[in-house]
Formats: sequence, structure tokens, C-alpha cells
Amino acid sequence: MPAKRYVLTARAVQDLRQPRAWSRARWGEQLTNQYFIDLHAGAQYIAEHHASSRRRDELAARTGLLLYPVREHYLVYEPIDANSTVIVAVIRQGRDVPAILRKWGLQIRRELDEIRTRVQTGKIVVPSRSAKRRCASRPRSTRK
Repeated sequence: MPAKRYVLTARAVQDLRQPRAWSRARWGEQLTNQYFIDLHAGAQYIAEHHASSRRRDELAARTGLLLYPVREHYLVYEPIDANSTVIVAVIRQGRDVPAILRKWGLQIRRELDEIRTRVQTGKIVVPSRSAKRRCASRPRSTRK
């Protein structure tokens, strides 16, 4: 049975940049790293258990997207096949999530359609667990 994995859209990657920088400045490297480990664990949980997740239609703004809370954020996602889930956005829980999803809805749908097509044609391969471990164990850049 193939491993269930997730991929991030460009929107989701962008959504993670600001909280990482803010968290580093406020809480330091160690706590920030733990927060992002928790976000990763939440995304992996979604990939493996999305069928049993509770729908949050009141927050999804009739977009059909699913939301999963992880600490102070919602991971917004959509399963695209039996083994692949796409994290389309990461939104802080205190924000107006429905308004944000309505605003980004068209862009998110376009990105999802493109990713779905690229996964189905093999142009995007959802990384295996061992590939993620190799990436995580690479030495970090020393740029300042």
C-alpha cells in the first residue's frame, strides 16, 4: 500500500513564510522549529486520516475545501486522490477564514486543478517519507 503524503501549493508556502519569520523574532529558533514540526505532523495526519476528519463548512465559505486546526492555524486542504492531499493555505485561526477563502477561492481552484493534473501525469511526485527525512537531515545554509 503506497504511503499517503501531502504537497503544498505556492499559496501555502507563502502563508508559512510570514509566521516563521514572526515566530523566530518573537519566540526564537527552538520554539519556532517545534511549531513547524507540529504543522508538518498535522499535515501528515490529514494525509493519512482525511476521510475521518470533521467538516468545517461554516469556515470553508462553501468552497468545498477542508480545514484542520493545528495549534493557532488552520491547514486548508483537499485530497486529490487516494494517497495525495494538497495543503492549499495556512491561515491563522483568529482571522476571518471564510472571507479569506472567498477572496483566494479562484486562485486556489486553479492551483488545485494544475496540481491534480501534474500528479496524475507524474510531473509531480508526492515525496516519500524517506525523501523527506533526507531533506530534513541536510546541513542548513549558513547564509546571513
